[in-house]
Amino acid sequence: MTMIAEQFHQRMWEILDPVDTEHFEVVAAPAPDAEAIAALEAAVGFPLPSAFAAFCGRTNGLCVMAREEVWPHAKEFEVGPAWTFWRGLVLLGVDAPELPEWASISAQQRQLAEAGLPGILPVLKIVGDGSRIWGVDQTGTVVVIDDLTEVEPQAGDLTDLYAEQIADLLQRQQDMAQRLAERAARKQRKLPG
Repeated sequence: MTMIAEQFHQRMWEILDPVDTEHFEVVAAPAPDAEAIAALEAAVGFPLPSAFAAFCGRTNGLCVMAREEVWPHAKEFEVGPAWTFWRGLVLLGVDAPELPEWASISAQQRQLAEAGLPGILPVLKIVGDGSRIWGVDQTGTVVVIDDLTEVEPQAGDLTDLYAEQIADLLQRQQDMAQRLAERAARKQRKLPG
């Protein structure tokens, strides 16, 4: 991340410009305190990238989630393609009051360390996809971790990754809208009369 903090913050919000708030909720937690950042840096083994740390100070644990009325939660035991369960994207945050554990860098970092993958700062995950997480290593290289086993370097920086994943989320929402419309049409054809 070679951008300065303000450029990084501006770019992340530019990426969110196409997100329609009629279809998605965009929420974040309060800023972390210095002790939480220091504890995370000690656990990871290197300082947080400065632009990312500054972003978390303003927009901590940024979550973009499809609204229930647009993309309903799956019902218990419902079966479908994996992507139909991937309703959101979270840029993980530093522990702070009101930050849920599922959006916590520390919680994800502990899982990576327990799986024998230390030295990675987890930064992004798809809500509903428990097998993949993206992070940055000590050199600032973006990596993807699948099934807590394989670490694969990725091209580009964190803003490139975020832009790609937001575009994918928007496409999934459109695909889900089409899927729901087709389901409603099938039900309508089955009704008597």
